[in-house]
This record gives sequence, structure tokens and C-alpha cells, in this order.
Amino acid sequence: MDLMSNALIENYYRCFNERRFADAAALFAANAEIEFIPHERECGGVGYVRFAQWWTAAFANAKFEVERIERGGATTLCEVYLLATGAHRGMLDFGAYRFKPSGADAVLHVRELLDIRDGKITVSVLTVDLNDLVGQLTHVDYDELARRVDRIRALGDELAQVVGDASRQRDVANRLALELDAARRVTRPHFNR
Repeated sequence: MDLMSNALIENYYRCFNERRFADAAALFAANAEIEFIPHERECGGVGYVRFAQWWTAAFANAKFEVERIERGGATTLCEVYLLATGAHRGMLDFGAYRFKPSGADAVLHVRELLDIRDGKITVSVLTVDLNDLVGQLTHVDYDELARRVDRIRALGDELAQVVGDASRQRDVANRLALELDAARRVTRPHFNR
């Protein structure tokens, strides 16, 4: 089974790299449980094709390279450690995160848990190192951040000067809230929706 599983795994990633998504989809059992972050659980080859289209929309030249395969004894489960590469040229909507095209040549560490039974993939769970993803695809405009911090400091000084005047305090607090939100958007652009 190990040699058969290895051949199936190699073919699976080769199909992705060659954009033969229908061929890769045929490697899945019809009722296979598929969980590709950020999407909900999917079933079978249809779910795989949705993932492959979603990933290549963000990374048109994406490739998956197998680094190693680990098996858990007599189990049918395989952990596949991958190096995912590609230029980030499209929107990557990743659940709570949204990455606008950064142009970065990303190199991401990915792990896919596969359950292979009777020559078919019956379970696939893909995980990505989120810190790695954020670090590579997020661009912080430090000049804009410095401007926002200067405004926040000035508003802090203004707030200290209006102590006892509730109306003016509320006005300064509202303007401060807007600047704090703007600074957060600069430092965490992937959270902006």
C-alpha cells in the first residue's frame, strides 16, 4: 500500500502543478471529506476543484512541492509536508483574512493530511502556517503609520486639555477613535473587509 499511496500522492500534486484539476479530482472518493481552509467542508472531487481554482486565482503560477511524507504506522493516514510557491497576483480571501494582491513571491509551508483507502483519497485536510502567510502577503505602509501615530499623539494632548468639558471630550474621543481605526487598518490590512 505504501508504494501505491506514494504513487497516488505524487500524481495528485503533479496534477495540481500541471493544472489538471479534473484528473486530481478523480483521485477522490465521491464522498471524500475535504477541508481546505478557509472553506467549509466539501465533498469529493468537486470540493477539490473549488479549492484548486480558489488557490490558483490568488497564485496563478502556484506549485506544490512535496518535502516529506509521514505515515502513522498501520493507519491509512499520511501527513504530507509541502512547500507552496507562487506569485501573489490575485485576491486571497482566507476566512477572516483578506489579502489584496501583494506581488510577493510567496514560499509557504503547508501540511495536508490525507486518508487513502482502496486507492482513493477519502479525507483531505489542508493547513497553512498563518503567521507565515500574514508575514509574506501583508505590506505595512510605515510612512502612513507614522502620520497616524502623530495624529493620535496630538489628539491625546488635545484630550488632556479639555478635561471637564464633556462635549469637547466626546468630540476628541470620536476623532481619536477614527485615527486608531485607521492606524489598525494600516498595520493589519489583511483584516480589512
